[in-house]
Amino acid sequence: MENVFFEPRVGVNYESTGFSGIKLLVLGESHYCKQGCTDCGDFIHTECRNFTKDILAEYLDYKNGIGEFDHWMKTYTRFCNILCEKKLDVDELTEFWDSVIFYNYVQSAAEEMRVSPSNEQFKKSTDAFIQVLEKYNPDLILVWGERLWNKITEFGRKSDEDILDNGNGPFYYFTAGDKEVPAYGIYHPSSSSFTYEHSKYMKEAIRLVTLTK
Repeated sequence: MENVFFEPRVGVNYESTGFSGIKLLVLGESHYCKQGCTDCGDFIHTECRNFTKDILAEYLDYKNGIGEFDHWMKTYTRFCNILCEKKLDVDELTEFWDSVIFYNYVQSAAEEMRVSPSNEQFKKSTDAFIQVLEKYNPDLILVWGERLWNKITEFGRKSDEDILDNGNGPFYYFTAGDKEVPAYGIYHPSSSSFTYEHSKYMKEAIRLVTLTK
């Protein structure tokens, strides 16, 4: 995948069992890096390509009693709890992340927290996103955050119906090879707008995908 700088974290059970019977891609927006490298995203920095994998490893290590807590870790726990509609224990959290792919869309890191990537950064990351879809062939993408959703739906195909027919958003489809992959946008899990009320919409999105398998 020549355009992918931050390689996705692929769970060990993604291909064999997946999550709820499907291959699920969890799509975040971007990384934040304190180093502020002017060449971020340049393939000469091979040590940085595992950034996404290292973030999940740090998170799971903490959950298993290794290392220190950081506030960003709440996002990953909160997403899992709301998706599964219950508070997961350590084993359940580990099992979840080992069953899915996690990938951050933007292929160069932000220098400050809560800073939006530029339009150019989003555009330069499109080819990498499509390559991830082509290689890993997910059945569904859950997209974190309105900002990312608004960017990627510029080149997706909108479906005709909203999930549960109540204005909580439609699928958008993205072409990868000879397949169209459905995506569903949610509030960012760090946002107070993302609540247990949204469990049913994500579960419905998963249910609809299983009907087509």
